[in-house]
Amino acid sequence: MLVSREWDIVITSLPVLGEGALVTIYLSLTAMLGAVLLGLVVALMRISKVKLLEYIAKVYISFFRGTPLLVQLLILYFGLASFNMILDPFPAALIGLVLHFGAYISEIFRATILSISKGQWEAALSLGMTGPQVLGRIILPQAIRISIPPLWNSLIDILKSSSLASVITVSELTRQVEEQSSAQFVFMPYFLTLALFYWVMVLWMGWVQEWLERKFEIPGGTA
Repeated sequence: MLVSREWDIVITSLPVLGEGALVTIYLSLTAMLGAVLLGLVVALMRISKVKLLEYIAKVYISFFRGTPLLVQLLILYFGLASFNMILDPFPAALIGLVLHFGAYISEIFRATILSISKGQWEAALSLGMTGPQVLGRIILPQAIRISIPPLWNSLIDILKSSSLASVITVSELTRQVEEQSSAQFVFMPYFLTLALFYWVMVLWMGWVQEWLERKFEIPGGTA
């Protein structure tokens, strides 16, 4: 049967798809780390009393939240080449993901930091702690704990959005599926397999989130 033959073709391509999945995982994990670190820095700039830092953070957040990730990737990979600033596909995709999702994550951190009672700031300062000490030892640990559910949603979005890297020729999972399906002229089985790969990866991230929510006893978690 034709359908059976098509699935046989997909099965023989699994090693190649697996290599693409490893690229997707590496790209996503690296982007997650970069976006979290950038998001935290921008959140601190956003709540800073230094107006210049606050203004820079606002402009950055406005631009990267207000334009599509695909457009940002095209600017980084194709647009910068017009100015002789040539990036390889993987670094361009990584930078794009970090910049795009760093803007969203910064707002998550800003909201959770501001949700901590001002009384805790005042009490710690009255004990002789400096502002940075209060932030690092008391406020941020609580804010990061509270931010896990919304933060994890953004991390899952990074994983799924990494598929857009295929547009700038990164040999990740989606790109491999596109190349294999076009070469073999087999489409639905490949696309269903692609969806299954992403579903499994997102399910795994969901399990990690549930474990973190139980560990830190987050209200609304699965504990």
